[in-house]
Amino acid sequence: MKRFTSLFLALVMAVSMLAGCGGSDKKKETEAPKETAEAEKKEEQQDTKAETEAQKESESAAAADDGDTITFGLSCAITGNFPLAGERTLQGVQMAVDEINAAGGVLGKKLAFIYEDDGNDPTQAVTVVTKLLNEDICGLIGPHTTTNYLAVQELAGQAEIPYITGGSGTKIAAAGNKYGFQCRPSDGMNGIVAADFAVKELGAKKVGVFFNNNDFGVGGRDAVTAELDKLQVEYVTLGHNSGDTDMTSQLMQFISEGIDTMILWTDDAEDVVVARQAYELGLEADVITSAGVVMEQVLSQMEPEYVEGWYSVTDFVPANDDPVVAKFVEDFKALYDIEPELYASAYYGAVKFLAAAIEKAGSDDPKAIRDAMAELKDVEGPTGTLSCASDNTLIHSCVVTQITDLKPAVVNTVTADFE
Repeated sequence: MKRFTSLFLALVMAVSMLAGCGGSDKKKETEAPKETAEAEKKEEQQDTKAETEAQKESESAAAADDGDTITFGLSCAITGNFPLAGERTLQGVQMAVDEINAAGGVLGKKLAFIYEDDGNDPTQAVTVVTKLLNEDICGLIGPHTTTNYLAVQELAGQAEIPYITGGSGTKIAAAGNKYGFQCRPSDGMNGIVAADFAVKELGAKKVGVFFNNNDFGVGGRDAVTAELDKLQVEYVTLGHNSGDTDMTSQLMQFISEGIDTMILWTDDAEDVVVARQAYELGLEADVITSAGVVMEQVLSQMEPEYVEGWYSVTDFVPANDDPVVAKFVEDFKALYDIEPELYASAYYGAVKFLAAAIEKAGSDDPKAIRDAMAELKDVEGPTGTLSCASDNTLIHSCVVTQITDLKPAVVNTVTADFE
């Protein structure tokens, strides 16, 4: 395996500058009710589960040494501001690997993985991805988020290792890396769906678009406003930064502007802040959000009244009658005694797609697997059917959900055409 020291050092410097511009911040207090108790409780759960997963990783790596194993790398956030995201990612990946091996493995061999903690930080992601690329792996899954993908995608491309991310930002496909694949619906589609739903279903006349000033949030803003322009609907756009804990000035401006609908495109922690402060300020508007707000680890930090009646454009909620989703939820709960969420489902599907590509390629050669991925269609997963389009996006559907008493349920499913 090639070494990438020079490119690694250059990227570390570049990404350090990017991180300073708000692409990914360290964990900060949101001051939301119940947050401290929940965080302590979940940290204890995380420590226990992390020990279990570490043991599994050790066993997986040991199996790889016998020559009868095909191994992929995983980068996920075990620490940082997304620790539960990393835990759920590991659970979904491990579940998929176990199912594949129980069914005979891939090409007659066991499938295994090794993982590294990227802390949801682009600089750390460059470090751990460099480490993983110097292992004997056939492919790479993660890191999550658009900013982290953009930080490492050049490394994976130069190494000629196929790479699957669950980031949803529009800049992922726009980067044009033929080795990079996107296993969740792009915000280019989700933003259109959100704008259409606001206008055509909710009757929006004036929309407030509230976005995070990072790659993910800006991409969502652009998709939403482009569609609102087509629909000839008035809108106001306001931004905030990752880690902000006071959104009152922006929310007050939306109120003074007289918006009837707010479309919110931001990350998990900021969802909590906006929800609480919008309720406290008495914002009277329909709210449609990006995917994260429907996850249990986000909703558990809120009071029911904060988000009652809110809508979200997402790719997964457990309350879905689709038989593939229902089976995944049942099996996940039986294994982990908790309901799965977006990260578990997306990365479970990513592993199934990678395994199908290995079988299609008939080889564990990364280049052959990449070519097989580019041609692969109709792999069933809990976030939808994975079929590779010309821009390497794999999921081409999403669901509109509504939250009632902190429980999201599917209102509508939207499927887009793709080439």
